[in-house]
Amino acid sequence: MDWLKQNTLLSFIHSMICSILLILAVIHAPEMFEDPLSHSNMFNYSIIAFSIGYFLYDFYDCLQNSTSSIVPILFHHIVVITFLSHVLIRTRTIGYALYALSLEANSVFLHARRLVRWYPSSFHNLNFLKAFIDIGNYITFILFRFGIVLVALRALLIQRNRFEPIIHLFTVMSVCAIGILNIVLFYRLLKNQINSKKKSKDGKVMIDNDILMPS
Repeated sequence: MDWLKQNTLLSFIHSMICSILLILAVIHAPEMFEDPLSHSNMFNYSIIAFSIGYFLYDFYDCLQNSTSSIVPILFHHIVVITFLSHVLIRTRTIGYALYALSLEANSVFLHARRLVRWYPSSFHNLNFLKAFIDIGNYITFILFRFGIVLVALRALLIQRNRFEPIIHLFTVMSVCAIGILNIVLFYRLLKNQINSKKKSKDGKVMIDNDILMPS
């Protein structure tokens, strides 16, 4: 349990830092949205390198310390590490990598939701905070984990003739894999929310301690 709390806190910190860096990246180079295939600059390249380091560490950490089912989280990390490493090596499709990392905006709320449940005495206006996190969680989930995937797939369709066929297939498969994982995560999130409300009505407390959330 102590390990899970530490892991969640680390994931929260990564998602916060990554989200801030992505906001700066958009402000600094909004033209990346016009051509996510060829866009490149050192700052955005560094964001990808930073996140690969986190995902590699978290993969090892989960493999060594988790006592619950970690197949979904390991699969998620393998997909992300493979895709980001490919972008880092080829220094192309950096815009698509930033699309993928924008999902971290939702991870902020996913991890904050758990931290607030674990440490309720550390926060003031707890009910307001929980409501804010829940609303932010669903809004950012739909906008980033679903919306960005659709935006990326549309861009891949438009730019398909500029890709090498194998690279285009690899990128499409990576985006689709992330999209499928997001659907599974959304189902688990809704299921846990419904079960939590049922438990609360019965006077019981339910916390999703045994569910590792993709970062």
